[in-house]
Amino acid sequence: MDYTPQNRKDNEEMLKAAGVKNADEFFDVVPKHLRAKDLKIDGNLSEQELIAAFKNLASKNSRLVSFRGAGIYDHFIPSAVGEIARRSEFWTAYTPYQAEASQGTLQAIFEYQSFICALTGMDVANASLYDGASAVAEAALLALRTTSKNKIILSAALHPEYIQTVQTYLKNSKAEIVFAETSSGGDILAKTLQSLIDENTAAVIVQSPNFYGIVEDMRALCETAKSKNILFAAVVNPMSLGLFCAPGEYGADIAVGEGQPLGMPLSLGGATLGFMAVKKGLEWKMPGRIVGQTVDKNGKRGFVLTLQSREQHIRREKATSNICTNASLNALRAAVYMSGWGNKGFKKLAETNISKARYAFNKIKNIPGFKAKFEGKTFFNEFVIETSKDIKEINKLLLENGILAPADLSWRENFKNCMLFCVTEQRTKSEIDFLAGLLKKV
Repeated sequence: MDYTPQNRKDNEEMLKAAGVKNADEFFDVVPKHLRAKDLKIDGNLSEQELIAAFKNLASKNSRLVSFRGAGIYDHFIPSAVGEIARRSEFWTAYTPYQAEASQGTLQAIFEYQSFICALTGMDVANASLYDGASAVAEAALLALRTTSKNKIILSAALHPEYIQTVQTYLKNSKAEIVFAETSSGGDILAKTLQSLIDENTAAVIVQSPNFYGIVEDMRALCETAKSKNILFAAVVNPMSLGLFCAPGEYGADIAVGEGQPLGMPLSLGGATLGFMAVKKGLEWKMPGRIVGQTVDKNGKRGFVLTLQSREQHIRREKATSNICTNASLNALRAAVYMSGWGNKGFKKLAETNISKARYAFNKIKNIPGFKAKFEGKTFFNEFVIETSKDIKEINKLLLENGILAPADLSWRENFKNCMLFCVTEQRTKSEIDFLAGLLKKV
């Protein structure tokens, strides 16, 4: 962010317009013990001196080696992604309200949609949503609209934040949410799903890899739902589709997920993008917007907003959702990221992720005091380890040694003394070995 100096008069006018006496009042909502201490910055510094002072302050921050995932993942982002996304014609473009004046933006969205369709094996993708959680909730709404039924079956192994978002979206509706509990192996069994399906069921929503990193038997689960004419929504990690069967291949009606692994930095958890793709026939019920390809009167290729079934364009009672925009810039990053890797590169990237996670898993589970929570399961990026040691002491030791510890799952039922480890292609063998060495010392 650029440094923009303000004089005393400017400051007084801004404070008056905001209705406060001083800048400190803006932070009254933040508990005092959580506020940063006095920065001790001289008020008479020049821009050059101020930038140097803050650089020196920032240098005290330590960059942690992350073994934590749980929805946001530390992946390598090729420099081309940022270079292209930061070009002024993309950086300054917002949303294509006037389609005829936004051909570049529309084409970028169209390419993104094409990549999502290719990745998921689905027929139509929208221009993106806010994040993975809102995409899952919109999948539930789509199913309710399409079927006129009121029951949604959610996998209990769905990301807890996704569950909370679905519950929030449906709280004041007549919809009923039922959970398919996991087996002792951490996954959903087809017979469990079958016992929950009835004539009021609109859709089944299952995540794979699930919150514990386990790859579900999506084909069997999908077939169970389809045998009862129930919509099946797959929540997927896009990176995993470089190796595992695409939702369209096993018959899913809806594919959604978090697009952060596709070229988005961690950024304290956002901003990211949610992706959504559907089988042909459901596109009319999708939220947000869809960009289509056409030709003009001279036969030249062009791009248009094919569908915008949202409140700003049609009557509220006809709108599919109150989603009012798409994450265009992050969708562009995802398109650049996927095109840069290509088919072979993307597959190799997925293979690297799973092989490094498997190496770490085998290393850690054999340390005295640690064991696999779900032995013999196929997983991607993440795995659960149960320990007899104090997790707080583990986290403290790892942090002291520059490691962001795995997520503590002790708050979940049946997961006392369990930790969710995450290993991506970013983690090196020496980092994994160093982690294992520290765990031995706890």
